[in-house]
Amino acid sequence: MNIITAKTSDLTANYNIARDAFQYDTFSINLLEEKLFRNPSPDLDEYRVLLAKVDENIIGFMHTVTRATESRGWLGLFATAATHHRQHVASRLHQHAVDAWNAAGVQQVEALAMPGNYFTPGLDPRYTPALCFLEHHGFERFSDCANLIAPLDREFETAEDEERLKKIGVAVRRATIDDNKLLDDFFNEEFGPAWRMEAALACAQDPPALHLAIENDRIIAFSAHSSQNREWGFFGPMGTTPAARGKSIGRVLLRRCLNDLRAAGHRTSIIPWVGPIGFYAKHVNAHVDRVFWRYRLTLASQS
Repeated sequence: MNIITAKTSDLTANYNIARDAFQYDTFSINLLEEKLFRNPSPDLDEYRVLLAKVDENIIGFMHTVTRATESRGWLGLFATAATHHRQHVASRLHQHAVDAWNAAGVQQVEALAMPGNYFTPGLDPRYTPALCFLEHHGFERFSDCANLIAPLDREFETAEDEERLKKIGVAVRRATIDDNKLLDDFFNEEFGPAWRMEAALACAQDPPALHLAIENDRIIAFSAHSSQNREWGFFGPMGTTPAARGKSIGRVLLRRCLNDLRAAGHRTSIIPWVGPIGFYAKHVNAHVDRVFWRYRLTLASQS
């Protein structure tokens, strides 16, 4: 067994393995290419896909992300061909990943939830072999999170709310490329660089998949969609400044995004990594679809 670094030309072989392994997920080869090879933060993160090969045949892969400036890493998607289960393929890949993380000074590794480009925000525990693998290799479960699903069987009304907000000096509109300075100021003050990056990815869509609430020439709330996992109708992130909460701005921005997804042909929207489940249940009839367990590893050299 040889461990090498994958190239984009290896994508089809990886997809065939992943498609067989990820029985609870439906996805295209393009989405897998996004997860493994499209790095949204190349100035911060190093993406690497490790391959296990026997006689030139790819028998497993493991995606890793390293952010050396913050001593952090992420273990991304990994899978082994059914013909090579229980032959320590994933363990060999993992050891190569750990060696690289240690060399880069990484102190903590989280499973699956890499910034701005995650397939799922944690591990679906129905993937029991993967769960056992993580725990066997020292990952500890530290939290749970859930994805919701919202039906898009109707268009959501926003005109009345938008008129009400307009009367109190709040304008609601789609973002444009000319909003970069406003967005920089807003995220620097309120939600930080990770969400700024996701907002930029959403704004780069055509049309921009980012909606804003603006008061006195300053952004006070935003919502985004389609920054990643577009084929699943991904919503988020969204946020409102503390001073602007309680005016139902979030409801309007959420519904505008879901209307976009409906117009694009989606029948449902995934609302991932949700905090306030009640908010989404009330305003767009969303319900819990999947629950994920979050795992992280403290590297032995740093523990």
